[in-house]
Amino acid sequence: MNKLGCSKCEETTRQGRAYMDEKTGLLCVSLEEKYEKPKNLKVLVPFICTTCGKTTWKTIDTSLDQK
Repeated sequence: MNKLGCSKCEETTRQGRAYMDEKTGLLCVSLEEKYEKPKNLKVLVPFICTTCGKTTWKTIDTSLDQK
């Protein structure tokens, strides 16, 4: 959940990586700009504001990266 009135989302949002925690079974997100994504698939990627924590999910088509 983001803080009301956060005006820094556009400047401080970073790409993350979603994964399942093996101990708890919870969906977790880590801030990682570069990591290996599955090839030729559409991947759901979180973008997190490092100021307020607002998370926006976007689909990245990895088949377009190879062109």
